[in-house]
Amino acid sequence: MLWYFPIIPRLKRLFANEKEPKLLRWHSDDRINDGKLRHVADSPQWRTIDYMYPDFGNEIRNIRVGLSSNEINPFGNMSSRHSPKHPGNVIDVYLSPLIDDLKTLWNPGVNVYDSYKKEYFDLRAMIFCTISDFPAYGNLSGYSTKGRLACPICEDDTSSIWLSNCRKTVYMGHRRFLPENHDYRNRTVEFDGKIEHGKVREEFDAFSREHLQVRHCLDVMHIEKNVCESLLGLLLNIPGKTKDGINVRKDMQEMGIREGLHPVPHPKGFFLPPAYYTMSNKEKRMFCECLHGIKVPSSYSANIKRLVSLKDSKLLGMKSHDCHVLMTHMIPIAIRGSLPDKIRHTITKLCLFFNTIHSKVIDPQSLESLQKEIIVTLCELEMYFPPSFFDVMVHLVIHIVREIQACGPVFLRYMYPFERYMGFLKGYVKES
Repeated sequence: MLWYFPIIPRLKRLFANEKEPKLLRWHSDDRINDGKLRHVADSPQWRTIDYMYPDFGNEIRNIRVGLSSNEINPFGNMSSRHSPKHPGNVIDVYLSPLIDDLKTLWNPGVNVYDSYKKEYFDLRAMIFCTISDFPAYGNLSGYSTKGRLACPICEDDTSSIWLSNCRKTVYMGHRRFLPENHDYRNRTVEFDGKIEHGKVREEFDAFSREHLQVRHCLDVMHIEKNVCESLLGLLLNIPGKTKDGINVRKDMQEMGIREGLHPVPHPKGFFLPPAYYTMSNKEKRMFCECLHGIKVPSSYSANIKRLVSLKDSKLLGMKSHDCHVLMTHMIPIAIRGSLPDKIRHTITKLCLFFNTIHSKVIDPQSLESLQKEIIVTLCELEMYFPPSFFDVMVHLVIHIVREIQACGPVFLRYMYPFERYMGFLKGYVKES
């Protein structure tokens, strides 16, 4: 059974409350307009909509919707035999009532009473963008987010490699985002064994009458969580989580890279030379003890101490926000004095990137240099980390700045409130 909470009565209730209509005008009446990115209304995509549909843009009370489809399964971990499967490509069945309402809200609109202005007006609404985890991104966009062309931004220009021993596709072509004369393009054994001649595909014009620059936003929350888990699994060599092992070492040998890490035949199998990207037992203890001893202000984050297992030198049970706090603040502190300098510096730059993109005020002039820095950082990670580290989530990091340039700050597209509220709503759902 599908329970649908219709959006039109909800919007009417918003405008019927005297306080809410004033807040719905904030972006026009009270927003600081100094050229910085503070709100979605500061973004080029907002201005594009105003340009394409002036009748819509001239009414500041019209609504631009962010559509989230996260946590749509009402039964948590779907462990019961009565729990439904993820809707997948038939998600349009679930969205059909909402789409009907949105069509009405777009044209002809709905007559609504504004209790702040004490008047009736024709309210219209449109979808500004969608925000979902990556599998749902594929369901909503119609683009297959699996396989060798998994990146929906690069599409046919996605640079991928099949690792025959790991039996997985990895995405290591970040050198193509560098200038054509960059030194990294001509290196081979440090990367995938080949010289890089590729180029980046041209993007749509943000002010085109036919296309919005970003229709489906990447879910930075889950990207950050996946990168954090992969990073910690590799550094701490956590069984089942690490991206290192005999198979990836064989793949490196087949690719002709990292000769010092190739598996060495042994009477009992293979010997794997110690990797410079994995911490020693002493460094693992130092890292875990640092995190175990961190104290933060109330409500800043969960108790990180509870995530740390000093006995096993690993982290357990990390939630999305735990990974956010670790990536943006704690990992650079905890790795001081550990790992070779070049690896530690590169990890710190990656963490600094995530810290910067979560800022609530962003200078658009700084985004070009931020994009150049993350390209170099990902290329350096390719030089130091095993190929198996570079799943599609790591690759998607390179496209985050583009979406900030088009749609404004990341914090306005967080999935945290959606996950929490859906968790609250799912508390009312029971299996029959």
